[in-house]
Amino acid sequence: MACKKGSVSTNIGGVRVGDRAARCGNIMNQPGKSDWATLYQAAIMFKEAAPWNCVGNEELFAVENPDGGEVGYCSILGSAGEEFGLGMLVGEDGYQRYIRVIEGKVEPENLEESIMARAISMLLVNRDVLQKEERELIRSLGFRFRGRNAWPFFRSQRPGYVPWFLERGEAVFLGTAIQQALVVADEVRSGELDLSEGEPKNLVLTRYYHGGKWDKEWRKTPISSQGQETHAENIDPVKEAELHLLHCQAGEYSGVWELDIFVLPVPIASKSGRPFLPSGFLAVERRCGLIVGANLTKPWLTLSEKQDEVIRILRKANQLPHEIRVKSDKVRQIVEPITSILGIKLRIASLAMLEQAKASLYEHLSGRYA
Repeated sequence: MACKKGSVSTNIGGVRVGDRAARCGNIMNQPGKSDWATLYQAAIMFKEAAPWNCVGNEELFAVENPDGGEVGYCSILGSAGEEFGLGMLVGEDGYQRYIRVIEGKVEPENLEESIMARAISMLLVNRDVLQKEERELIRSLGFRFRGRNAWPFFRSQRPGYVPWFLERGEAVFLGTAIQQALVVADEVRSGELDLSEGEPKNLVLTRYYHGGKWDKEWRKTPISSQGQETHAENIDPVKEAELHLLHCQAGEYSGVWELDIFVLPVPIASKSGRPFLPSGFLAVERRCGLIVGANLTKPWLTLSEKQDEVIRILRKANQLPHEIRVKSDKVRQIVEPITSILGIKLRIASLAMLEQAKASLYEHLSGRYA
């Protein structure tokens, strides 16, 4: 099958993808009118205070949720003059994502990295970014906003899912974080606080509620695993036996495959009403561009489950390749235990044929799920 190049116009960054399914959410988990009023009022105070004038995008602080103790790692956005608001990455995984972005190990726009983060955010945007329901909510609350970057826009990001509308607990936590961000900004502005003070000791300034009042302390940051060497993990005995059997039955190996595992920016509806972005497993014969295997799965598969998908593609193929090429070390770690048992050569290289096939797949699925 010949593959043609294509493109996808799906807007993930603008959080427009899949918004039409928002009506399906659980009403019991939705914020009440008073929750929304409190959150919008906090956003108004945030805009008026313009905390980005004294706190930079890369300066991090934390807020502990009084309800449950979960920690949100917060960045005030706006010092670069491009995006204004508050971003909060939740939990230790959220902190590790922040570090990877700051250290340049991943790009902020990396789709696979960003959709697996858990985050809550408030951005100040133009009116046309909001959904109709959000504009109606603002009117019902009696608020008025005008001009560029003046409209509060709230979103929740959960691993594997499209950025979505807030649930009640998220709305309350975000409102709390915005209020505490203003306290932090005031202390920075007055010279009482320097957010970079704890960096040499791996400490992060944390606001927490205790004894009926808010307080602050420097806390140890979550331990990073980024400095540790990464190796392909051993495959389990059942899969190993299955691969040995496949090796015996395969006959002569021939050809070179290009293989990749990636996130498709095409939302698929879920029972919860919150669409997810599927993971794609794609293998292409390098010489002629023929697709030899393609699977779509949910994005939160374990490493073992990802290996199962790769094995499924190999098992269904008419003939095994003598070489498989992948484009990243991350995919190599998934595939290497399999190719080692099968005696298939594995190397990291550019995947020209696969990228063409991927573009065609994007084009097909964009039309199907539009």
